[in-house]
Amino acid sequence: MKTRNIFFAIVALLFMSTTPAFAAKKSITGTVTCDGKGVAGVVVTDGINMTKTDEKGVYALPTKVKDPHCQFVHISIPSGYEVERVGNTPQFYKRVDPKAKKQSFNFKLTKVDQSVYSVLAVADHHLTDVYAKRADHTGVKKYKEEVVPFMREYAAQCGHPVYMVALGDMTQTSTRPGWKGREKGYSFSDYMADTKVDFPIFNAIGNHDHNHAPKGEVFNDETVYLSRADFNRELGPEYYSFTLGREHYVVIDNTFVITKDSGPTNDPNATKGYWYRLDTYQHNWLAQDIAALDKSKIDRIVVLAHCGLFGYAGKKQQMDLEKVLDYFKGYEVVALIGHHHSDHTIKKKWNDKPLYQFYHTSGAGTAWYTYDNCEGSPASIVDYKFQNGKFTRTTIPYGDNKGLKYRVYDNRNHKWSYPITERTGTKSKLVDEQKTITPEDKPAVLVNFWGAYTCNFTESTGGKGKATKRCFDLNYRDWYWDAYAKSEAGEIPEGRRLYKAGWQSPKRSYHIWRYVPADPDATIKAVAKDAMGNVVAEVELHAK
Repeated sequence: MKTRNIFFAIVALLFMSTTPAFAAKKSITGTVTCDGKGVAGVVVTDGINMTKTDEKGVYALPTKVKDPHCQFVHISIPSGYEVERVGNTPQFYKRVDPKAKKQSFNFKLTKVDQSVYSVLAVADHHLTDVYAKRADHTGVKKYKEEVVPFMREYAAQCGHPVYMVALGDMTQTSTRPGWKGREKGYSFSDYMADTKVDFPIFNAIGNHDHNHAPKGEVFNDETVYLSRADFNRELGPEYYSFTLGREHYVVIDNTFVITKDSGPTNDPNATKGYWYRLDTYQHNWLAQDIAALDKSKIDRIVVLAHCGLFGYAGKKQQMDLEKVLDYFKGYEVVALIGHHHSDHTIKKKWNDKPLYQFYHTSGAGTAWYTYDNCEGSPASIVDYKFQNGKFTRTTIPYGDNKGLKYRVYDNRNHKWSYPITERTGTKSKLVDEQKTITPEDKPAVLVNFWGAYTCNFTESTGGKGKATKRCFDLNYRDWYWDAYAKSEAGEIPEGRRLYKAGWQSPKRSYHIWRYVPADPDATIKAVAKDAMGNVVAEVELHAK
């Protein structure tokens, strides 16, 4: 028998041993019901042990209540149901009392038609207070007065169930209460209270949502749970699952904090920064969670995480990637990711199944100085609409970019402040680019289609020109250096000044193309498609 098969056989045995029929010490018991009747087959876990409810909706877990890795008992919400909510917080978990030997937790479900539903993905709002550096201090005000009402307005017109997933960095470690003894700050509770929406919010933890290790200490598998102290206290478990329609969602924490929230490393012997990987407790839980699924009822696994499984160039980033993906064998995988403040799609085949990884822009733009991100994408929500076994992905910008579907630059209908040529968008600074310009440069067009994976250009006269990917967005690039210069000169008030930071400087984009036509007088048609083959946008352009 292969090693992988032996592993899953052990996992299956472990899962069976924790069902009510096998459980020895039933320290945690309870029921899962809907309209007063028990719901059978619902997965219940304490983060280590896992079981399913019996035909009466009853479950029992041999939880070691004093084990800090068993802070919660939570259910995996089954397809076609929702749990009770307190505000926008789904009550799929209960907090374990470490002092009580026997405890009982009951969960109530409500039936919901999920044949069509939307998941609204947001990421990296970095909500902070006046203690923040390199961030506009009007961020919370913009979030409450512009972003949240926009979310409510958009969800109200969907006409089907809507759920929100926040992909990490909702807050900032150094501006939360408790940082260096500070009493005030912006907490996770503040974030949830300010997000006044009438639909469930599921949160994934980001690197800046973690707590730092005490000075001189280094977290390991047994103590890394301490890095999630603030998150756990206010938002519940950091890894959990739920099912909507025919999609099974797994929320994971793949930022393994060694000491602090910044500075990733791939060195397995590192003693500072953080790794992109899961801890052993998550591996144990994830293997059981996927093994408990009925494959005939699930079309795909949707991973909700802050950091990418794959890096920006499509290469392995998560250190334990093969092990994680092996759990998902036999399923299509869709990973929704934050962290990089960019809109970027990675498409692969993994174990003969499609695998999509979607990076999402920062909902704070460039930390609220502008609603644009550094690679030219707008701050937005992304609507993943699931129906009939398929899904679509639509970027919905807000703020100054509300209603904007793309940004294009040509020399006739979409003129910029200078001519668009074969050299435009090649440098991160306009002054450096201008040094390379010659009178012989050919006219061109530049297109920025967020959400796009491919872009095809055709010329009305039949010619075939040259397309180049990965350019700088002119709108953001030129704004950034102008705002930075004014900040340096003191022309912008303190608290709104743009300080130089690598994560804010202009970046090349994977969804911006420059096209130099064979016939400069031709009408150019650009058609952009996403990774699933859906048309994102199409537009006619002119190089002259």
